[in-house]
Amino acid sequence: MTKALRQHIRGLKRRSERWTAEKALVEGEKCIRELCESDWNVERIYFTENWSDRQFWTSLGNGQHVEAMQVSAKDMDMMSSLKTPPGVLAVAHMPSSIHDAPPSDHMVLYLDHLADPGNVGTLVRVADWFGLSGVVASPSSADPFGPKAIQSAMGSTFHVPITVCDLADLPEAMRTQVVGLDAGGVDLFENKESVRPTLLVVGSESHGLSPAVQEACHHVASIPGSGRAESLNASVAGAVAVSALIQQGLSHR
Repeated sequence: MTKALRQHIRGLKRRSERWTAEKALVEGEKCIRELCESDWNVERIYFTENWSDRQFWTSLGNGQHVEAMQVSAKDMDMMSSLKTPPGVLAVAHMPSSIHDAPPSDHMVLYLDHLADPGNVGTLVRVADWFGLSGVVASPSSADPFGPKAIQSAMGSTFHVPITVCDLADLPEAMRTQVVGLDAGGVDLFENKESVRPTLLVVGSESHGLSPAVQEACHHVASIPGSGRAESLNASVAGAVAVSALIQQGLSHR
């Protein structure tokens, strides 16, 4: 492995370099298997000696040729974004759809200033699980294509349309019924108005919905609780809200 190549891969840990190159780092067996079974283009997989097992390689992919390179444990440590590198890492090209809004035939999740990449990734997984049209992250949110977000999404990153965009720049059809989650909103489980959201907004873990986004919401809903916890984790709140809306038959189809 050349020094220039190693530095290029290390650089993909930084958001600016990922988006300039439109490439992402993917680590671990589960995520790489999901990657190879998706429409994403895999540039190359890097692995240490422990991952030279033939069975792993023969069971990969959707028919696309996967180029692979064995590297030293030291090189892997330098390239990996994880404290304990799993020993197998892929570089993949982001799809061109990252520049487009998801289809609006079903509810879309909008992530408003979510700083925690773990929550961002988990909400991508939630969208995948419930079959939503996609996920839009605000530019101020953690990068949904960052290594930690991809790890938290557990492969869903490669199966759900994702883009980064201000809410005001989304197509009008997607902003027909914007529902935000906020502690001061109307009880989500007593939805008497039969609101059919086209966009469900999950706000910041610390500050809730930003003023501009809250102003754009047609309805604000809350998740009632009876315990002593101050609030719900953003990804938990998003999952509860999506599940409730689908059970109520109010998801936009």
